[in-house]
Parts: sequence; structure tokens; C-alpha cells
Amino acid sequence: MMFRLLGPLAMTDATGTPVPAVGGPKVRALLARLLLDAGRTVPVERLVDGLYGDEPPAGAQGALQAQVSRLRRALPPGVTVEFTPAGYR
Repeated sequence: MMFRLLGPLAMTDATGTPVPAVGGPKVRALLARLLLDAGRTVPVERLVDGLYGDEPPAGAQGALQAQVSRLRRALPPGVTVEFTPAGYR
């Protein structure tokens, strides 16, 4: 998979074939935030701040978990989002 972050978020498979965009704006923002730190764990607090800014919803960690679940369902096979005690990778 190749991800492009400059301009609109875009994905292509190993052959260069475009892959449909994933999810809604929050899911795409979550994916972009994780891609900026590809291979590294991103703390939950930083992801919540990146998605919701100064006004996170009540139960922000649960809201983030719901967005991660949507992202996992939208990603093609072989592309994973992992949870660790320190955050998501």
C-alpha cells in the first residue's frame, strides 16, 4: 500500500491501482494522523486532540475507539491499526 498525504488523502495498492477513500472526515483524519507517525505509537491524547481539538466530546477515548474501529473496517486486508498500552500504531 502507498498512502499520499499531500493534497487529498489517497491510497494505491502495490500495483499502483487506486484504492477507494476510507470512511468519513474523522476516519480519514485519524488515518492521516497515524500515517504521520508511521511505525510509531501515537498516544491516545494526541489522537483525541488531533481529531477533536479544544472541544473533545464527553467520553473522548470511547469516541476515538469508535473511529479506530471504523478505520479498521475500511482498510484493505493486510493494513492494520494496532493498539498498545501507550496508544495506537
